[in-house]
Amino acid sequence: MWAEQTKAYAKGDVKGTKLSTYAAALALSGTEDDLKDLRSKDIVTTGAPTHKATVTLLDMDKKVPHAKLTDCLDSTGWKFVYRKSGKRVEMPKDRLVRYVTKVEAEKWGKQWKIVDVTPQQHAC
Repeated sequence: MWAEQTKAYAKGDVKGTKLSTYAAALALSGTEDDLKDLRSKDIVTTGAPTHKATVTLLDMDKKVPHAKLTDCLDSTGWKFVYRKSGKRVEMPKDRLVRYVTKVEAEKWGKQWKIVDVTPQQHAC
């Protein structure tokens, strides 16, 4: 999911990506909303975040198998830039660049989909 999401942020649109193969529900709509906002400001990204995820819950006995993960997202190498000029977008100096995200996934048929990604306001 993150590879496809990174592609979407780099071009400013989910069109031409396979994001919907790996994301659904709030995870997909949240990305689409973020991209709409960034497009209105003519902002895209360069680089990519890195991750270190661990599964904290796996319930295969539910009708729709469910998993929870905790991910340490490191956005150090993921930069927001203005599309036309390539100039970096100024970010707050106190912005967290390595932070915890809580992730929920469901197994739809043979495919796991990320259904929610919730950034936490603390570093990892």
